Amino acid sequence: MKSSIDIQEFYRGLDDIYKRNSKTEAMPYMEGWLRKAHELEDTSGVIAVSNELGGYCRVTGDTDRAMKLYEDVLRRLENMGLGKSEHYATALINTGDVFINAGEPLKALPYFLRARDMLADCGLAGDYRMAALCNNISMVYRETGEFDKAERALDIAFNIIKGLPQYRGELATTYINLGELQVRQGKLEMAKESFAAACRMFEEDGGGDVHYSSACAGLGQVYYLKGQKQEAEKLYQKALDLIERDFGKTEYYRLVEKSLMKVRM
Repeated sequence: MKSSIDIQEFYRGLDDIYKRNSKTEAMPYMEGWLRKAHELEDTSGVIAVSNELGGYCRVTGDTDRAMKLYEDVLRRLENMGLGKSEHYATALINTGDVFINAGEPLKALPYFLRARDMLADCGLAGDYRMAALCNNISMVYRETGEFDKAERALDIAFNIIKGLPQYRGELATTYINLGELQVRQGKLEMAKESFAAACRMFEEDGGGDVHYSSACAGLGQVYYLKGQKQEAEKLYQKALDLIERDFGKTEYYRLVEKSLMKVRM
């Protein structure tokens, strides 16, 4: 009897589901593999599947389930003696991301700051994960109104990711976060340039990135705030189409839909 799941087979199957954009298959597929890993008492398998399932639950709005999955991952990593590893840092980031999605950014910050220190201790201060993490930290500070700290975190993210041309998606995401910060600061023209830069990058790369919708929604908001409702309507509608394509009609979909309705009033 096998003592562990075939993790490569799991990832191949999951990639195939995502390529076919079959959203209804993803959840039961991952749940099935997670059951197998638990039955075999395959700790590494449970961690790998839980990370993927947790991410799916997070973006589809099931934050309670995502939190339970990541808390289990953290506990298992600690039991394996990996409590100071880059894997643990990644799990901390994932857990913080759940709090962000749940609308509790202050609860996310300690996880992010701990992960930042851990990545640095692991010699990964210039890694793309540090750039992504600094993006997350910036988002928290943006929400708390600490704009100076938000800018400093974004500066670190840009400095890292601009030296890693293979991670264009993360660079585009950084432009999205910069745009959102600039909107909060009332710098609408600068925000327009930031969101437009992100949109161009996603379009040049085929438009398949799941963050493309956020760039469109952000640019739509800028046009709305500038009183250009026709442009705003087009971008909000595009954002809705992309969200539905990638995730279905989630809470984020409904939020953007409300913005579109406001434009049409």
